[in-house]
Amino acid sequence: MSETPDTDPITAQRAGPGPTFAVTATVREPVELVLAFVAHHLEIGAREVIINLDDPDDPVRAFLGRHPQVRVVSCTDDYWNRVTNGRGRPDNQNARQAINATRAYRRGSADYLLHLDADEFLHMSRPFAEEVARLEEGDVWLRVPAVERCWLAGDASDHIFSGVFRHPIKKAPRIVSRIYGEEVAPYLANGLAGASHGKPLVRSGHKVQVQVHAAKLAGKDGGWAPHKRATGLQVLHFDGLTPLHWAAKTLRYAEQGDGAVGRMLHDERARQVRHVRDNISSMPELLRFFRKITGLTPEQARALTEHGRLSALKIDPEAAMRRVFPEVEADFSFRAFDMKLGSENAKRLMKKIVANQAA
Repeated sequence: MSETPDTDPITAQRAGPGPTFAVTATVREPVELVLAFVAHHLEIGAREVIINLDDPDDPVRAFLGRHPQVRVVSCTDDYWNRVTNGRGRPDNQNARQAINATRAYRRGSADYLLHLDADEFLHMSRPFAEEVARLEEGDVWLRVPAVERCWLAGDASDHIFSGVFRHPIKKAPRIVSRIYGEEVAPYLANGLAGASHGKPLVRSGHKVQVQVHAAKLAGKDGGWAPHKRATGLQVLHFDGLTPLHWAAKTLRYAEQGDGAVGRMLHDERARQVRHVRDNISSMPELLRFFRKITGLTPEQARALTEHGRLSALKIDPEAAMRRVFPEVEADFSFRAFDMKLGSENAKRLMKKIVANQAA
């Protein structure tokens, strides 16, 4: 595994002057995670963090509203009617994210806007200014590649930001199948259980729509805007902060029906959801499936290392949160985080447990 120091790039970004960036996300997560997300990006040099509350009554607003570099948008019914010309709140979460990100882009003051989810954290292994300098005159955005948190065999850590990171294996399905086997490989997109597309870092001043994974030229027939791929920036994706967090999210997708699942998710993730919905009847079995697609055997870790696809990248969102929001007490253990998943997710998980007991 490789480990890239991140102190110097962050120091350079904080020092300025140089190109500035903002971060935006649409969130519906436990308060501590959102605060850690905001604090991390402020500490690595973001000029502003724009948080769109998918639940307009989200209690995190009380903490975020006190920080001068944080802008909070409550996505109320009035808000959705206003921004969609009376059509109301979109059912599709990707559509909601894209609308919010595009509004943040058009109203922003930074030189660049990065669109993330609350379980994604920007990592810099090269100064930000060097990365964006790679964009040519006609380029609009930088695709920041995603790397995915996973666990090595025997890792007993129960901290939500623990683990190592595997990189996507692009255009090499045979390598993915050889490393993970024919049973697991169909559930992995380029070797990742989550999305492998990366996230858009969009240069200001262009007529674009900011999507979940890309920037699209504005207009009815607009295609993807010209872009480059970042090599010294990564999005660290904690897809399922805990096994139960992943289970709850997967069960939520399973409630949507095949059409919605197909529209919202890439093929491999949709295959995971359908497998959970159609073939898994107990929580222990569901959690074993999660570990199967996110855990690494020693042989798999060795193979990924040989291909340069495994890294021990280090960030500490918990420490950042304690510095930026010192008044908040937080426990980032699996157990404490699972207790904050909310009644809606608790009902989903309990439904699966009860179904197993009745079987």
